[in-house]
This record gives sequence, C-alpha cells and structure tokens, in this order.
Amino acid sequence: MKQRETLIRKIIPVELFDMAGLEHWLSDMAAQGLHLVKLNHDTARFRRGEPVPGVRFGLEITGVSDIDRERNAAYQEAGWTYVTTLRNLYYVYRTERVDAPPLHTDPALQSQQWNKLYRSARRGFVRDVFLLVLAAVLTALLLEDTPILHLLTTSAVPLILYGLYQLCSLPAAWAEVQDLSRLVRRLEAGEPMDHRAPYPRRRLVPLLSFALCVLLIVLLVLPRYILPFLGGGRRPIGEVSDFSPLSLAQVEGQGYRPYEMEDPDQSDYFHYSRRNHYLLCWNQWEVFQAGQADLAGKLNWMQIDWYDIPAPLSFLSAPLAEELLSKSMKLDEDIWWTDQEGGTWQVSKHADPRVKFLSTARKERTLFQTAAAATGGQVVLVRYTGHGDLSEYLEDIIQMAEGGTS
Repeated sequence: MKQRETLIRKIIPVELFDMAGLEHWLSDMAAQGLHLVKLNHDTARFRRGEPVPGVRFGLEITGVSDIDRERNAAYQEAGWTYVTTLRNLYYVYRTERVDAPPLHTDPALQSQQWNKLYRSARRGFVRDVFLLVLAAVLTALLLEDTPILHLLTTSAVPLILYGLYQLCSLPAAWAEVQDLSRLVRRLEAGEPMDHRAPYPRRRLVPLLSFALCVLLIVLLVLPRYILPFLGGGRRPIGEVSDFSPLSLAQVEGQGYRPYEMEDPDQSDYFHYSRRNHYLLCWNQWEVFQAGQADLAGKLNWMQIDWYDIPAPLSFLSAPLAEELLSKSMKLDEDIWWTDQEGGTWQVSKHADPRVKFLSTARKERTLFQTAAAATGGQVVLVRYTGHGDLSEYLEDIIQMAEGGTS
C-alpha cells in the first residue's frame, strides 16, 4: 500500500505582492531541500527532498493568458516547469537551467496586470476606512444611552477593539497601496522588474493580525446572538442561585393578591426568573413578579435585575448602579414600566458601609418606585409598581447586592 506523502507547511515570510521576494524565497527553500507543492495566501506546502542550489522560480500574474498545454509546452521547451497556481494571483513555474529566459520581460505588459492589483489594493484600503468609520458610528450609538451597561452586556468592547484593529492596520494597507503604485509607475516607465531581489522577513505579523481579526468578529457575534441564549430561558423564581430575590408579596403586605398560575412550581410571562450570560458579565439575572390588579386597575409588579461584574471591572459597579437608577426613572424600557401621569421623581440616597451605592426613588402621585445598590462586584436594580415602600426594605436590597439571602 502506497504511503501518503508527508508535506511540510511554512508561513510565507514575504508580502504576496512582492513578486521578486517570493521568487527568491521559493528558490532558497529549494536550495534547502524543500520543493514547492502548493501555494496559499498565507502558507506554502513543500515536499522534502535533495537540496537543489540554483533553482529559480518565476511568477506570472493570472489573467496574462490561461493555463493550457500549448503554452506550458512552450515554457517547458524554454526550461520552465509549471508547479502550481496561487488562486487569483499567480501561476508558479520553476527552472534549474541557468540559461532559461525570464517568463515575461515586457514592462508595459506587466504594468497592465500590476495595475489591476494596485486598484484592488486601493479598493481594499477604502473598504478598511469604511469599516473603521462604521465601527466608530456603531460604538457611538451603543454607548449613547447607558455606556457602562452596554460595555458589559453588548458587543461594544469587541466593536471598540475591532475599530482599533482597523485603525492600526490602515498604515500597512496604505503602504502596500503606495508600493504597488510605485511599481506600476516604474513598469509604465519601461523599467523591468528585478526577479532576484532580497526579501524582507515580515509574514508572522499579518498572519497573527488575520487571526485577531477573525477572533474579534467572533466576539462581535458572541455577546449579541449566542451567549444570552445559554442561560436556559425562563425558569421558576425559586431556581435563582446567586441571591434571594425580594418578594413582591413581602413589599405589598396585607391585601396582596398573587398572580394565579396553574402550577406554582413553573414559570410564565408574569412570574419567572431568567439567567443571562454576557461577555463581560457572565452572571446576570432578571426576576419578574406580578400580582393581580388592584381596585383601580393598576397591575402590581416587581422586576429585579442583578449583575455580577468580574473582579477586574468591579470599579464599575457603583457607576453602573447610578446609571441603571437614572435610566429606570425614564419609564421607557418596556411595556410594564410605563406611566402617562405627571409627577416628579424624589430620589433618596442612603449611606451604608457595606455598599458603594444605595439609592431609592419614587415618582410623586404614582405607584412607581425604583432602587439600586452596588457592592464590590454586584449590582442590583429593583423596579416596582405597588403600594409598599422600597425604602423600608433596604436591608433586603443590600443582601441581594451582596449575593446573600433575605
């Protein structure tokens, strides 16, 4: 049984547009006993054999003419053997004959083909500028309302990193455009290309840059479309594991009529907990409780949002709590937290050595209340519509922020 040939893969150490450098590098590999089999945009595959000094490689830009037997036969007669094709860029030939003539020496013909590559690189640079502007605009839109919350729970941070990546890559892209422009001008002026120019070592950085770009794109998608759905969906409130939620019945007191469910051990749209995962806030809980409407037809309900901020970002806990409290007083987040009645919010700040932030707020002449607290790494926001008083339950709110039990 014939054994499968083992190929050696190497990172291409020159810019692909550096035709002379690439030809020189392939010749050096052959002199070391590595003979080209396949050429990709970032790597080349070689078959190990005997070193062959003096091997030359020739690159022909695709589109000069199609690969066909007649032309390859002519090249073979001149001493050149077809090796492989680098898709959309080069046909690759090699020769061991010292007297083999160059594949193409007409600068005018070469300038036509390199001008196509120059225009392609220029379009790529314009595309990179557009992506940078797009990343900046999307980041500004995300951070316009609640910047800290969006930094923790959306793709804002990967988007910022992607924008920085695009910004850092622009100088290299522009330098490539300029290099190609100069090459085209030299060819148009009748100056032939040097096919034995030394090649600069460079290629590891672009490969790592490409890997970083792919990683950032994955991180852009991950927080928005994948992580939030890994928490398991709605579940009974009793399954909250990181803290003990404040009870709506406890705050409402006597006369509270609980929302009736067919199975108290299950959850539904009016009585549930939900665990969410985000890139920079892995544990986030949403707890919703509702009672039956009071005599005036007002629905009694409470929503608790709990955030566990990782230690390196714990300094954001107090600003996040203040931000959430401010946002909750705008009464515009969802269909339950709405009010057409007038009234002024009265905010009360509370001091306690156990927390970094503790504040309650109540809208005059309405049933709307809200409270927020922050400890070293946890933040809790309570939004409530009912007849109780959240300021009487500061101890419970602090314990939720600490991740404790009531």
